[in-house]
Amino acid sequence: MGSGSYSIIYNNDVPRDYLIKVRKMKISIIGGTDGLGKWLARFFKNKGFDVIVTGRDVEKGKKVEEELKVKFTNDNIKAAKEGDVVIVSVPINVTERVIKEIAPHVRKGCLLMDVTSIKEIPSKTMEKYAKEGVTVIPTHPMFGPTAPSFERQVVILTPSKKHMESRWFNWLYNLLKEEGARIIIISPEEHDKIMGVVQGLTHFTFISLASTLKELNVDIKKSREFASPIYELMLSIIGRIIGQNPYLYADIQMFNPRIEEINNTFLNEAMKISNIVKKRDREEFVKIMKDAAKHFGSEAKRGIYYSDKALFALSKEIEGLKKNINKEIAVKNLESGNIHFGILKNVEGDYIILEKNGKEEKFNLLRSEIYFNSELKELKDKYLPKKYYDISVLFRENIDENIILELLKNIFDIEIIDIYKGDKIKNGYKSVTFRIYSYKKDELNKLKSKFIEIIRNIGGELRYENKRFY
Repeated sequence: MGSGSYSIIYNNDVPRDYLIKVRKMKISIIGGTDGLGKWLARFFKNKGFDVIVTGRDVEKGKKVEEELKVKFTNDNIKAAKEGDVVIVSVPINVTERVIKEIAPHVRKGCLLMDVTSIKEIPSKTMEKYAKEGVTVIPTHPMFGPTAPSFERQVVILTPSKKHMESRWFNWLYNLLKEEGARIIIISPEEHDKIMGVVQGLTHFTFISLASTLKELNVDIKKSREFASPIYELMLSIIGRIIGQNPYLYADIQMFNPRIEEINNTFLNEAMKISNIVKKRDREEFVKIMKDAAKHFGSEAKRGIYYSDKALFALSKEIEGLKKNINKEIAVKNLESGNIHFGILKNVEGDYIILEKNGKEEKFNLLRSEIYFNSELKELKDKYLPKKYYDISVLFRENIDENIILELLKNIFDIEIIDIYKGDKIKNGYKSVTFRIYSYKKDELNKLKSKFIEIIRNIGGELRYENKRFY
């Protein structure tokens, strides 16, 4: 793999016994009491590793220790000495200092990583201060602590060729692959150049837009009343960015060595277009747009398709919701992860009204996922305890009970749990025991009555019913 090139690696050469052995090791996360560090602490603890976290705030650290069942210390060096894998997860502005502090204490044969969103400075610092024999794998998870898992998330690794050939690299790669991550291997220099655009230029542009709207004293809420779909989308993106941790965004701007060149290019282009507008040079303005579109190539059309989906997704969702008023749905709160089941009563702007146990609750559509039909059933099966009622029915021996079951499945959540022929069954007959399921106890009586009515109409005789609810 050449320096500065992308490569997604599929490597299954790691001996299985090695993976089992390293799963028993200790993971030390420097800065593991908050943000992505805490996310990683929870992940590794759930995978069965022993986890040590550090942080400056002892009170917060003790709470995390109790919450995640990990070990807390406010001594970074102690944690670095104990860890088989040591992960630095601190703000960008102190990353270099913390690496200098802990890297010399990581034991030979162990793994040292960082998870900051710049890579040149951490990579050089870890290589310089770590002992010979320590594997260094600079890492950039391209997601935040609200992500539910590694599934489909991009994780960028920027190791040197020497460290790519280590067993630790194979272990980390296979662990991420097992979790469904999309893994990209790239040099630290190319990472910072690309991230300077992907993160730095994006943040710079939208924060500048937010500041411009502030200086123009635009009433954001009122402006939405006149908004085109594109303006609405722009406001949403601005709100998402300026609602994040401003110190993190400041550090991305100020510590990525490629940012200055990128931002200056943006400012020069903005001034060029501003002067063209000032001179009313219509043809030059058109030329700039055409040249940019030519540079984008097929990605310009792709952008239209993707933005259309984003622009109209909410309106389509609201249309679907209105068709399901007075029907059962599930609502997942994206912030807490809690799932609520109930009857959809109304849709009011960005909110839905859900009736739960006779009471109405309001949920923000923008912070929720809504589930109907088959997805609703899957969630109910997973999160709600099922109740059931057993009923035994006599049929003639020549009756195929499986055909009857398939017909009944169109009406009930039902299965056959027993077929019996014996002394207590009259000659020429068999007993078939059905189990009817429901999530609601009071609904089972209605289902039972309907079931008995159908059975009698097709020639079955009620033999026995279990009157207990489970």
